[in-house]
Amino acid sequence: MQQLTRSTVLNSMRVGQTSIEIMQPLPSTPLKTQQWVDTFKQLFSLDASESDWGADRFQVVLSSTSSEPFLQCVLCIEWLCESIWLEPIGTQQDTAALMRYFHNVDE
Repeated sequence: MQQLTRSTVLNSMRVGQTSIEIMQPLPSTPLKTQQWVDTFKQLFSLDASESDWGADRFQVVLSSTSSEPFLQCVLCIEWLCESIWLEPIGTQQDTAALMRYFHNVDE
């Protein structure tokens, strides 16, 4: 798995109507998944709720740590469909606003 950096993540994001796909290799183990999420949180100033594991999926709610704009999204990793994506939740269910956050948040 390649090193996760701010620029590699931003360059791998593809905006859809209801989600943002992250075109990155999937973590291969639960530990690597947690490390990936921890790095992602640090890169984009995010807090995480308790994670939810399924047989072939992982989900966690991420929240911005800055007060403006406050955004929340669900990070989903599914091994069956080999995909990582973000779904905006809350009052700002807007993928464009979520992308602006990722591009403008302080490191």
